[in-house]
Amino acid sequence: MPRPLLLRTVLAAAAALISIWFSKLGLFAAVGAFIAWASLPRVPKAELKRERLLLLVAALGSGVGLVRFLITEAIPGIVAGGNRFTEQRVISRLREVLFAEDLARRSAPRDPDADKIGSALLLGELTAHIGVRRGAPLAAPLLDGYPRQVLTEVGPASEIGGYYLSVCLPKAGGGFTAQPEEPVDEELAERRFIAYAWPSGSAPGLNSAVMLDEHENIALAPARAGLRFGHDAPPRCDDAVAPETRGDWQPWRQKKPRQTLPGDR
Repeated sequence: MPRPLLLRTVLAAAAALISIWFSKLGLFAAVGAFIAWASLPRVPKAELKRERLLLLVAALGSGVGLVRFLITEAIPGIVAGGNRFTEQRVISRLREVLFAEDLARRSAPRDPDADKIGSALLLGELTAHIGVRRGAPLAAPLLDGYPRQVLTEVGPASEIGGYYLSVCLPKAGGGFTAQPEEPVDEELAERRFIAYAWPSGSAPGLNSAVMLDEHENIALAPARAGLRFGHDAPPRCDDAVAPETRGDWQPWRQKKPRQTLPGDR
């Protein structure tokens, strides 16, 4: 047999064996083995015994390498990419909340001191699923397309795309609350709110909670079973600002906050 043919089969077998340890070569080794097999001349099998044995080694080795590549590289990469997309989508949802709060600030549906600067609203109030401060609901919701809220340990939240979403407002007497029945510090609520999104558990692989505030600070914190995860372990309303937990929250893509709020004088 011509030496180039033998050389191709030797290289294919060597690449396949290497790919068992270096799985990133698995796909290339499999392609190389196929090309070497396809280039075999049509001659009696006895004349290609050595080459066929090498190609069998190449096929087995590249098969193992390809499976390892799929398990250790390709599938985790696809899952991570999907999780990044889901995370990006929930950040877009939180920005919708920000825009709705800006509208509430400008249009002032809740303005006890009549200074024409509206207080921030809870998520259910923005969507008109509940009344504003236990009064009448908005005639036209400031947020559309949000499902009815469910009760979680932090308060009512909407589940969207694998995340729970909730809004916390300054509470009369200090702190924050997402509970509609608790009194709100309306003056502070003119300039302060924190929106949270955390994995609901319905979409596997999500491991970050997200927060956004009135200045469009966006930060992520670890989430896992028992911590910022699911119905029973949401982030507390002060999670992003409390001394013991605020260090967990890291800026998302070094996002710069905005310096002013709508209606600032």
